[in-house]
Amino acid sequence: MKFKSCAYCGEPANQKEHAIPKCLYPKSKSKSKLQRLTVPACNKCNNSWADDEAHSRNMLLLAGKKSSVVGELWETTRRSFDKVDGCKRLNDLFIQLKPVETPDGKQYMVYPGKDERVIRVVRKIVRGLCYHHNFISPVLECQVWADVMKFDVPQQFLDEMKQSHIESDIIEYRYQVLNESGIHSGWLLTFFDRCTFIALVSISKKGFKE
Repeated sequence: MKFKSCAYCGEPANQKEHAIPKCLYPKSKSKSKLQRLTVPACNKCNNSWADDEAHSRNMLLLAGKKSSVVGELWETTRRSFDKVDGCKRLNDLFIQLKPVETPDGKQYMVYPGKDERVIRVVRKIVRGLCYHHNFISPVLECQVWADVMKFDVPQQFLDEMKQSHIESDIIEYRYQVLNESGIHSGWLLTFFDRCTFIALVSISKKGFKE
């Protein structure tokens, strides 16, 4: 790693970072190749994700219908609330709960796309995947715009994107290199087969602030 640059900031790397957070995988997926996908990182960048990644996992687990993988992962997550920082993690989730009126009465929902910590982790994943696919690197945080997908994607658009490392019960992502209008690439990332985010990567290091 000492001869490589950090995928996130460009400084000398001294360790590896999982491009897809390990916390998104239950024990039954421990041999997943995608889970083991790593990129070089410096100590500062590598240590800056852990809390946001765990929070993002919790938000994504609550945002949709239950599946076998989600159920298994939630059992592990639930036990983590008994640890030292468990109260903080529960409070972080609690403040994200929004009341919604339904035919069955009031229910509470979470909206990952409105949580900046979740969006930050989505940006981090895209940045790591840009390095993995030998695209531009490093990709700075300001170079990635991300939001939850709010409409159905036309099949023609999906067919034009490259689909890679499919594990739909955990994460599935597609991308297309554009290199036009200041945009390097577009990405679609779907977590747990239900929550999809769209991301754009800017060619400029000044990102989308120009």
